[in-house]
Amino acid sequence: MPSFKKLLQELGASEATPNETVRTFRKGLGMTLKEVEEVTGIRESHLSAIENGKIEMTQHYAEVFAVTFALHPTAFLYPNGEFKKSRELQAIENKAKKYIVRARPEMKSKKRRAV
Repeated sequence: MPSFKKLLQELGASEATPNETVRTFRKGLGMTLKEVEEVTGIRESHLSAIENGKIEMTQHYAEVFAVTFALHPTAFLYPNGEFKKSRELQAIENKAKKYIVRARPEMKSKKRRAV
């Protein structure tokens, strides 16, 4: 079975966002928005908004699209196999570092080597 990244490339996607990934797989299967609505129960207008990035990809939607397109939910949550942190998550990570280093001092020395 080809890797997820290779499958995305075969379907014509490059670096995709979660929302673009939905469109890529829908079109790759030759499905219309109406057909996805029939399968998922999500209104066509709502599906379009998801595909266009007007509605955020949530775990629920990722699970719905995963079963619709016979994939794993991470295909929609982490397209390209990457976990991209929002500014909010980066801020949380920065605040948490002092606690992580306190509990796991080896993390401090690993960070220096990585820099």
